Amino acid sequence: MSAQPWKFYNRAKHHFGAGVIDMDGTTFDMHLFTSASDFAVGTQSTLGELSGEVASGNGYTRSGKPMTVTWTIGASASEMRFAAANLIWTGSGGSIANIKGAVIIARTGASGKDTANKLLAYASLSSGQFTIVATNTLSLTSPPTGIFELN
Repeated sequence: MSAQPWKFYNRAKHHFGAGVIDMDGTTFDMHLFTSASDFAVGTQSTLGELSGEVASGNGYTRSGKPMTVTWTIGASASEMRFAAANLIWTGSGGSIANIKGAVIIARTGASGKDTANKLLAYASLSSGQFTIVATNTLSLTSPPTGIFELN
């Protein structure tokens, strides 16, 4: 499997500029999506506009996983990197099936599964869907240069 780079949703930059997403005070969650999803279209704005999230159960919940986000200085003092601690999903009691991509959302609603939550970025995790069988894990790690850079 070869994960693709993270890409911003078109409206995410607008949400930054308008103050809808507070990059320092917002909780971010990561959700998993199937190959039947439209997560990689890039024109959606909210979680409720996406289809094909991985089904809840066996170690996955549609609330996503909360991310522990850090901001670090990049290659120069004017560059800031957005990174996150590793996220791990473990198949528990069965398989987490049909995973294709991941989406980072800004929790602007009441919970991780609130359909009003704003979309930040997405990445295809593989060229085809895959399954995490019981007791196996999927670990997502930030690249050394962060998920994205602001410079």
